[in-house]
Amino acid sequence: MAPSQCLNDTYTYTHTSAGQAMFRMIAYTDNRSLSLVDVMGYSSLAFRINIHAETVDIAGPYASFNWGDVFKRGMMNLGFNCRAIGAPNFTPPSPEELQEALRFTQNCIDHGVPVMAWDLFVPEFGVIYGYDDQQQQLTCLDTAQDGNLPYVKLGRGRIGELFLMGIVDCFEVDETCAWRDALEMILEHAFEHQPRHDQEPYRNGLAGYEAWMQALRSQSVEVVGNAYNALVVGDARMYAAEFLTRLADRWRNGSPLQREVAPNAQAAATHYREVARHLSGLRASFPFPQGGTPNDPATARTAIELLRQAGVAEASGIEQLQAMHQRLSREDSHVT
Repeated sequence: MAPSQCLNDTYTYTHTSAGQAMFRMIAYTDNRSLSLVDVMGYSSLAFRINIHAETVDIAGPYASFNWGDVFKRGMMNLGFNCRAIGAPNFTPPSPEELQEALRFTQNCIDHGVPVMAWDLFVPEFGVIYGYDDQQQQLTCLDTAQDGNLPYVKLGRGRIGELFLMGIVDCFEVDETCAWRDALEMILEHAFEHQPRHDQEPYRNGLAGYEAWMQALRSQSVEVVGNAYNALVVGDARMYAAEFLTRLADRWRNGSPLQREVAPNAQAAATHYREVARHLSGLRASFPFPQGGTPNDPATARTAIELLRQAGVAEASGIEQLQAMHQRLSREDSHVT
């Protein structure tokens, strides 16, 4: 796959901790030319939104979808087969599950690649990049800390659930096919309700914007959670716009098929920059972690208008991505 990394790349950190953890794993492999922008785009994480329809709670970005399936599928688009252990089920691992997780972690580290893990020091994704059997400690890095974690604390953090993912092997990826498969993930997320459990009041994709606006209208918003969602989704859309811009720039000089759909990528990038601009206004009103006053009626009205405009722009961007996907899928069907 052709890398999209630019010299002096300013896109080196994301508030989507899952994407950051994937990028840190990949940095230890032979495919080090992949940028964080690549990871966010091909994994579909730059295009995700997941909102609690009643409170916009802080769990939103990672709630209500199957981590193992989504993350492994995203990593395949980048050229990596992965194995995931555990699930977000609010249940600490059994002694047997902990031993299995430790063996897998140590094996990955012994092969020179860290393991992605959840809730090491805080409920975010990070990486485990070392271990000491004598001290019974893991060396970990997440959004809060770079330090040691006792073996017995793995999967027993603030939330109390085990999830980790490691790279099993890697393979060559065709960029056009990788983006077609990423588009499938993006469009599924945009249009299909994807809850882990039917009773969960989360809404993803384009429906997420309406859910967010409805919570603001109801004045039932969780202050810190609202600010966190604004931070994560706004940051992700900056990566979406940058990914599409770089893709369009490369594909203008690519294969005939790539040249044909490059204008769709550029048009989508323009729409996603508009999404990011509106969400930047939301982040300014609701800074994380202070949170602002989302349940104040006047503030809520302004926020609702920003979200309305962001949702309209995202819908326009999705239309361009649909056109790309249809063209790439037709070509794939014709070849087959």
